Amino acid sequence: MIRRSAIVSIAITLGQLVSGQRSGWTDDQDLVLDALRRSTTRLLDATDQELADYLTTLTPEQMRGVTSNVKGIFHEYLVARAENLDGDEKTAALIELTNHPGADLEYFIGGEIIGNVQVKAVQDPAAIIEHFSRYPDIDVLATSEVTDLLSGMFGERLRDSTFKNEDLTQITQDTFDEIIGPDLGEFVQDALVTSALISGALQARALLGGQTMSPAQMRSHLELAGIGVGTAVTVDALISML
Repeated sequence: MIRRSAIVSIAITLGQLVSGQRSGWTDDQDLVLDALRRSTTRLLDATDQELADYLTTLTPEQMRGVTSNVKGIFHEYLVARAENLDGDEKTAALIELTNHPGADLEYFIGGEIIGNVQVKAVQDPAAIIEHFSRYPDIDVLATSEVTDLLSGMFGERLRDSTFKNEDLTQITQDTFDEIIGPDLGEFVQDALVTSALISGALQARALLGGQTMSPAQMRSHLELAGIGVGTAVTVDALISML
C-alpha cells in the first residue's frame, strides 16, 4: 500500500508537470530565474519550461555548481534592486559582460558611470582576501556571514550587502525545486532512479485510468512534458526500462 501510494503521488506530480503547472513566482524567485538565464548563454531567452528542462539534465554535482553560480548572480540582482529602490539619485545595474574582471555591478548618476563593485555571496573569507589581492582598488559587497568574520580587516572597502548567504542558497534551491515541479525535484538526484520513477509514474497514471501505455504513447507523453533526448533521462532510456 505504501509503495502504491508513492507511485500515485509521483504520477500526480508528473501530471502537474505535463500540464505545465507553475506557481506564481515571488519577486525574489523571478530574480533567481533571471539569474539562471544569465548564468549561461544558452538560457538567455529561455522560457520557464526550458529552464525546467535544463535543470532536469543536471547531475547532483552539476546541480550544486549551478546553484552556487546562480546564487551569486541572484545576490547581484538583489543588491542592484535595493540600490534602485532606496530613493536617492544613484542607480545600479549588472555589468553586461558576465566575465568582467574584478567587478560585476556598476553605479550610475544621471546615466554616467560613477563606480563599480564586486558582489560576493560566499562563506569562505578566502574568496574576499583573494579578490583584494588581485583587485585592490575595487570594493566588495559581501554577504553578512563573511563580512562579520572579516570585520574591519579591509575597512570601508568591504561592506555588508545585508543579505545572508544561507538565505540566498535556500531561496535559490527552493526556486529550482519549484520550477522542476512540486516534489519532483527531490527525485532529480540520480539519473537511474529518476528514470525508473518517471516511467513508473507514467505507467501508474495509465493503469489508474484503466489503460495501458505503449512505448509510442510513452514517447509522446514524455515529449509533451518536455522530457526529450536532450535531457539526462532520455526517452529511449525510459522506454527500455518498462
